[in-house]
Amino acid sequence: MKKTLPLLTFAFLAGTTLLSSNSVGAGTANASLAREASLEMETGIGGSVADASLLLPGGRDLPAPGTPQVCRERRQALAAALEEGVMFFHAGPDADGRFEADVDFHYLTGLHRPDARLLLVAKAGKLLRDELYLPVQSPQKRLWQGPQLNPEDFEGSDAFGKVLPSAGFDEKALVMLAEDKGIYSVGDTAIEELVDLEIKVKRARTLLNNLQVVKTPSEIAALEMAVDITQAGIADAMRIALPGTYEYQAEAAVDGGFRRRGAEFMAFPSICGSAENACFLHYRANNRLMQDGDLLLMDVGAKYEGYSADVTRTFPINGKFSPRQRELYELVLEAQTVAVAALKPGVSMRDVHEVAAAFFEEKGVREHFKHGLGHQLGIRVHDVPGFRGPLKAGMLVTVEPGLYLADEGIGIRIEDDYLLTETGNRKLSDSIPSDPDELEAYIARLRKP
Repeated sequence: MKKTLPLLTFAFLAGTTLLSSNSVGAGTANASLAREASLEMETGIGGSVADASLLLPGGRDLPAPGTPQVCRERRQALAAALEEGVMFFHAGPDADGRFEADVDFHYLTGLHRPDARLLLVAKAGKLLRDELYLPVQSPQKRLWQGPQLNPEDFEGSDAFGKVLPSAGFDEKALVMLAEDKGIYSVGDTAIEELVDLEIKVKRARTLLNNLQVVKTPSEIAALEMAVDITQAGIADAMRIALPGTYEYQAEAAVDGGFRRRGAEFMAFPSICGSAENACFLHYRANNRLMQDGDLLLMDVGAKYEGYSADVTRTFPINGKFSPRQRELYELVLEAQTVAVAALKPGVSMRDVHEVAAAFFEEKGVREHFKHGLGHQLGIRVHDVPGFRGPLKAGMLVTVEPGLYLADEGIGIRIEDDYLLTETGNRKLSDSIPSDPDELEAYIARLRKP
């Protein structure tokens, strides 16, 4: 009889932290962080995001979205959708720093293991072959890098049909499997490998999109935690982003806050643009010295259990909007309000975009709205790439209107994350206020001595 691979071992070696509330380590960490949260709430610092549940992962009762069983069910569902054919995925090559696997590979395996391969063969809608190929870690690499998942770690496990050493991966057999029909794949490394073998590549993007577009309860829970961690990081930065500080200090507060609260990765590099830098939509330098009277635009996102948040707040670093800043800010906020009112199943993101664009046109500022209104969220910060259909309940999207007036040194974007429900939507990123009066009061509370 096969035994189930212990989840803790699987998750640890895959790069995921799992702490149960009755473990010694978790108990100590929970107590320490709970004391920190309690202190923040007593002093008024941290506002509504100063809560112990934001500071440590593992507080949700729902199962993690990437367990071995769930990943196996995803591969089976993919085989059923394909009906017949061969699929090939690659985690990606090893690199310096913490390794993050190709997102589709991780979605199907739950693993962050460099140079791992996944081979799937479907026949009559059934998963005929389910094979994971892993490099065997040398003693020298183990000495320098620490332990990584090896084939022997799966002995007796039912996580995959077979787990084999990478040395046993037969490229000639792969070519024979492909015949003249080709192999379905996504991801740069996987496609490059197939092209090098002169195998016809058939894109698996649509098949995967259909599986990934509507989120399960456990995926939604992971996304909610990613959003909570993101908001807490923004609050950390709001506390210290004062006149005379640098944009990178706000960035450091955000990024450090994400890791401290259990986010494994960043959804994307943090954007912290002040004054005219806020008008560069994907500004990256984050190196300007901020001055009294500046607005700071922070577009940031934590990634938790493989799921990405994306939240933007724009705020006056001295704590008070100027009249002109407030005028433009209120236009952006009103545009978001009217757009969100139209956000429901059955409409498209293009439909919602046009609502915001029409509002800006009516107010005479359409030329300063320079990007799309939003996008889907999930395992990518811009999830299910290429999807253009009507929205469905269980999808998560951003709504992020903005106005950019570089000649005035003002760029404003307000971005929130929404879950589509059967009757409309639910805002997930509601801990940090967007109303200008409430935001000013919130910042004052964060900075209270």
